Amino acid sequence: MFLPLGVVVVLAAAWTIYWFIASEVAKSRFQETRERLAAEGLTLSCATETWAGFPFHFEYSCGAPVAVLSGKGEARSKQLLLVALAYAPRQIVALLDGPTTVSTNTLKPVTVKHERAIAAITFDDRDEPKLSSEFPALVIDGLGSVAMLMAHSRPSPDGGTDIAVSATTLNYQPPGEPPLTVDKVNMLATLREDHNLKVGNISVQKGEIQCSGAGSVGLDDQNRITGQIDIETNDMGGLLDLLSPLLNLTAAQASGLGTMLGLLGDGAKLSIIAKDGTLYLGPVRITDLLPVY
Repeated sequence: MFLPLGVVVVLAAAWTIYWFIASEVAKSRFQETRERLAAEGLTLSCATETWAGFPFHFEYSCGAPVAVLSGKGEARSKQLLLVALAYAPRQIVALLDGPTTVSTNTLKPVTVKHERAIAAITFDDRDEPKLSSEFPALVIDGLGSVAMLMAHSRPSPDGGTDIAVSATTLNYQPPGEPPLTVDKVNMLATLREDHNLKVGNISVQKGEIQCSGAGSVGLDDQNRITGQIDIETNDMGGLLDLLSPLLNLTAAQASGLGTMLGLLGDGAKLSIIAKDGTLYLGPVRITDLLPVY
């Protein structure tokens, strides 16, 4: 009658020994990764740090985390929690409580309000990560809001990283400008090893207006966006009406662009071009582009 109890006690003791040994291994690997990233210019500091999770998890808690990318910018948030199952340590769940403040050397700090953001990171046998993340109820001061933002990434077979992004109810409203709201945005792209983003498809939907495009973008030697996205839509006139309040076109520009689009028809293609620090919609200059960092 004591045999089942003895087996349970032995198993509990063996699991406890395993957990404490594995916990020390996890702490060591975390510290090694932290030091490697710091050597590459990315540091993480915390007001408080704790480890917990016995008996089934490994949990690392970082209070008031500050991530600094040397010479480029930093991000500050309220609380970071990393969790891994003791029996599946190669999958890590990261939970981030907002608000989060992001700043770069060239742009003033931007505060992002959000509910708890969740990211699941899975490492394969070569320690290459796959990422799946959700950011609910995003509100970016001075820019707008997103009801739900989801992002996924995985190593690309050809090198680089495949990326999928989707957003619902995106409201773009910079200060002093009229709002622009779209229902859905989806993008499939590959971040190549040369740091250029190859956009396989990007689609935007606003009511009955649908727009899709493809192209490639990157950064020039002054860290400004450069590249070209070729777009097409089922309603070119509706798309122009939707964008007109944000384009700040003169009467002559609006008339010329409207005439050109009328000649091309609703199914025609149009290019969004970023070149030499200037953004163009077709042949029309829209605005200047500042360095990203």
